[in-house]
Amino acid sequence: MNGMAGNGDIFLLLAYYLVYTWCASRFLKIQLQAKQWEERVFAGLLFCNYGLIVFFLTKTEIPYILHATYSYMVLILLTLAVLKGENEKKLLAAVIWSVMSRLIWNFSESFFSCLWLILNHILTLGQPFPAAQVWADIFITIMTYGTGITAFSLLSKPIQFVLSDKRKSWYLCVTVPLSCVVLITDLVNWAASNGIMVHDWGQYGLYENQLFSHGAMCIFTGLAMMAAGLLVFGMDRIDREDQAKEQYQSQVMYYQMMEEQYSQMERLRHDMKNHMIALDNLMRNHQWEQADRYRMEMAKAGGIAVEDEVTGSLVIDALLYHKRKQAADKGIRWQCDAKLPANCPIKEIDLCIIIGNILDNALEACMMLPENSWTDTAGNKPFIHVFIGTIKKCLFLEVKNSADLADGQKADQHRKKEPGKHGLGLGNMKASAANYNGVVHMEAENNQFTISILLPLYQESSSESMLHFP
Repeated sequence: MNGMAGNGDIFLLLAYYLVYTWCASRFLKIQLQAKQWEERVFAGLLFCNYGLIVFFLTKTEIPYILHATYSYMVLILLTLAVLKGENEKKLLAAVIWSVMSRLIWNFSESFFSCLWLILNHILTLGQPFPAAQVWADIFITIMTYGTGITAFSLLSKPIQFVLSDKRKSWYLCVTVPLSCVVLITDLVNWAASNGIMVHDWGQYGLYENQLFSHGAMCIFTGLAMMAAGLLVFGMDRIDREDQAKEQYQSQVMYYQMMEEQYSQMERLRHDMKNHMIALDNLMRNHQWEQADRYRMEMAKAGGIAVEDEVTGSLVIDALLYHKRKQAADKGIRWQCDAKLPANCPIKEIDLCIIIGNILDNALEACMMLPENSWTDTAGNKPFIHVFIGTIKKCLFLEVKNSADLADGQKADQHRKKEPGKHGLGLGNMKASAANYNGVVHMEAENNQFTISILLPLYQESSSESMLHFP
């Protein structure tokens, strides 16, 4: 944008910024799950800033590179200041939008410009036709905006899935190279607007130069879009594979723990005859305290306790046993009522992923409580309540735990002690539930967090609707 803008240019700029603001606010609202008032405030402030740019264009000359840099920084700062969420995630969402908007609109404009040039050259037999330029501008503008809005709509959901449940370090690792893409794209646009990229030394005419210029921009933006897509979705795949690997290692640990526990019980069963003789002798001599002490030593040697869970699955029993011991070691009250149906169609490894991640988050939430709220007025400690049972041909899992959450606050908005592990496992849990057409519901109320999962125990037909919580 070299040179002062005229009245027609000002109107077109305002129209462009209005469409840009609407698309940006809608995209960021979806990615960050922002509220409607946040979207409106963000859109209003963003458009006012762009209006400020248009005002200065009427007064003085603003080089394109400065205009583009200012627009980029304003978008990022408003996203960080107005919209809620993790700063790293907000930063990456704003950068992704900047990359998408620049590359998609640049590609669309160059592509349709090439298409128009070719069609106009064929239809007019290479003769200039000035009146056609007005229709060309209208055609290119409509097609460019339409293509961009369609692309943003189609990409919103996949990118929302990519941005969910990631470490802060992941957000930053993706943000840096994408920011470089934005910078390079702005430099290329600036160079193209100043004729630096097109230099034929007088060998070709206007038609060839325009075709070459728009064609070169198509190639550049196309390659840039491929690189950005491979970066974002490739990094997402690597991260999810890492999470799956960690989950697999956790399952191996659970199986090893189960094997160790039941090997202890096998040794106890092997010596049961001798233990029964000893107990019988103590009871015959009315040595009740010694008999009770001996019984407790037997239970300890076998790794069992009165409150051990018996769900019907050895794997889930071992998992709950391990989590109960962790809760007891940390002074957390534990209550569990768990029973799996016979011939449960849900794979044990998926149940381990779902239950294990829920309980890991519950344990961490209890440990994150402020010291002054560790016990209530009655002296009660933080708690974890687990229920697993069958409700109307569905497996129902519900875990309630103490948590430092405001009413209505989402669990994934709560900052953990270890930022590098924020959200780890939540994506795997949701993915495992989705494999069975399950429903996940989370709520926070009165410093208590509740997560409920409903998993159908039958194969849902295509005619049946998805399950919903009342």
